Amino acid sequence: MTGAQGRFPAEPAVADTEKATGLPASGVFPAHMLDPSQLEPAPIRPHWILEGAPEARCKNLSVGTRGWATTDHWSCTAGRFRWHYGWDESVLFLEGEVFITDERGETYHGVPGVALFFPAGTSATWHVPHYIRKLAFNDRPIPKPAHYAVRLVDKALAVFQRRSAKGGLS
Repeated sequence: MTGAQGRFPAEPAVADTEKATGLPASGVFPAHMLDPSQLEPAPIRPHWILEGAPEARCKNLSVGTRGWATTDHWSCTAGRFRWHYGWDESVLFLEGEVFITDERGETYHGVPGVALFFPAGTSATWHVPHYIRKLAFNDRPIPKPAHYAVRLVDKALAVFQRRSAKGGLS
């Protein structure tokens, strides 16, 4: 059996992956291999597609403790589409090539080793000539009032800790 349109070998058994990589199959720290054969269909919204029939595939690798961050392994076949960013997204391209045009018309060339940051609330047009694969780090932006509240609590805790260390509080 093969994955991703017959291009990749079948997924190895968990025990084989652990044996080959030294990564534990389960534990405190989630560990994953970036194996394209493990990517699952993740269709692009039809009204975002501008040209062709791009097929996206994805595997979630981790979710932050409070659900405010994720790490995803993602790929896509040839096509042109719009993408709207609801979260901050930092990407590292692993394989293939993509041309990404921002809202001002500037084009970025994504190839292996290139990292880009897409702020929440922005949009871009992706043109994938053949295939692209990336690692994405997604962060949900913290609303400003919540950000200020966290900073206030952090400062109060720091003052309390300083006073406790000096013996100022009993």
